[in-house]
Amino acid sequence: MVDYTGKRVLVTGATGFVGGRLAEHLAFSRQADLSLLIRDWRIAVWASRLPARLLDGDVTQPGSLGKAMAECQIVFHCVGVGGDLETCMRVNHEGTLNVLKAAAAAGVERVVYLSSIAVHGPNPPDNADERAPFVRTGSPYGDSKVAAEEALASFIAKTPLPVVTLRPTFVWGLGSPWFTLWPIRQMREGNWQLVDEGKGSCHAVHVDNLVHAMLLAGLAPGVAGEAFLVTDNQEGTWGEFFLSYARMLGGIHLSSVSSARKRGSFVRWVKRITKRIHQGLGNRMPSSRLVGLPFRVTRFMTRQMLRWCGTVPVFDDWDLIKYGRRGALNTRKATERLGYIPQITREEGMRMTEAWLRDQRLLPSRAASEW
Repeated sequence: MVDYTGKRVLVTGATGFVGGRLAEHLAFSRQADLSLLIRDWRIAVWASRLPARLLDGDVTQPGSLGKAMAECQIVFHCVGVGGDLETCMRVNHEGTLNVLKAAAAAGVERVVYLSSIAVHGPNPPDNADERAPFVRTGSPYGDSKVAAEEALASFIAKTPLPVVTLRPTFVWGLGSPWFTLWPIRQMREGNWQLVDEGKGSCHAVHVDNLVHAMLLAGLAPGVAGEAFLVTDNQEGTWGEFFLSYARMLGGIHLSSVSSARKRGSFVRWVKRITKRIHQGLGNRMPSSRLVGLPFRVTRFMTRQMLRWCGTVPVFDDWDLIKYGRRGALNTRKATERLGYIPQITREEGMRMTEAWLRDQRLLPSRAASEW
């Protein structure tokens, strides 16, 4: 086990999915001297239960970072958001640069930066490793992560700050918003489909395996300035992955959509406009049934338009390419340089996830299925 006993550690993004799980491990099983950077105190209830210092700060506000970094040895920078390009660039790009500057000024011994496989686009070459080219696709999240890594490379070329970058793939497991909670919710509503009959290669990473890689990256010698892809290192398909969720829901049927079914520019425009109308009406429904009738009709029609625009409104072109991709990822570097060996198998992770979902009443209560 990687020993963090007594290490002064700061985690940014500790109220989020990955940062929160990392904070739990550091506090309870690694005995770190832990500080957590808190931007929004309304969502800090779980963090407040950890044996850690809670520090007010925001990565987009450089002045709030100096005190949080003081006397820290290791910083895990886990903040990352989606949304529009302006928001993503402000948080993911500029926020990361702010963290690096504050860490350098405070004399931090190492920063572990949580990037993403998204910097390589939705369809990296077969057997791609960390040397695969960065790809800008117009995705606000992916492009802002590319900008952040480029800024990081430029910064550490001029400043002797030891930084290790991790590029996880698709993080699933207990509490995963995009690769566990979202698919299950969409399956329950009848919206989820397999892409290309689920034959695409699944290179997901369980959140606890990612945390294990992060803890290794915080202390491994001789890896400053390096980047590492992180997966579960387990072959499989997206069909096998998502059908595991379908079985949790009682064995519901998942139909298939083709990855070649890209949306044309007109369809993308209609989808974007109708989705905005639908979201805008969602919280503005008049109380009067008579007055509210046109709103209800409009909302119903926008839902139908969303379905017409691709049958599966939860998928965009990036998703279709991502879930349809067939090919390997080369993660040998993480194994050889970090000593990374996944601790959780896909089968064990699914059992853990199902038990957690039932405990949270997100699935009907019963004993976990046999896998």
